[in-house]
Amino acid sequence: MATAGRLTEHEGRARAGRHLRRLIGSAPNDLCWDQHHLLQGHVHVGERELVVIAPRDAVHEPIVLTAEDWDEACHAAGHHGAAIIRERAIRALEQLD
Repeated sequence: MATAGRLTEHEGRARAGRHLRRLIGSAPNDLCWDQHHLLQGHVHVGERELVVIAPRDAVHEPIVLTAEDWDEACHAAGHHGAAIIRERAIRALEQLD
């Protein structure tokens, strides 16, 4: 770890990748990390595009959302974006049905 509780970019991405594998049941074929938003990854599961957010520290868990939900959260006013993330985070593959 980089500093007390803080994860390096590599550690955060690795943790997010493990979380995603547990969620979808296998290693994703096309997980790619954004060049500008370094802890934001994109992956396709079936017909759905998902956004994976890697944690910056050991306290927080990785977050997985549909691309549509992530876009809505990013453009929401005030604290509404955080509420969207909390409410719509994908915790089980069945949520994609």
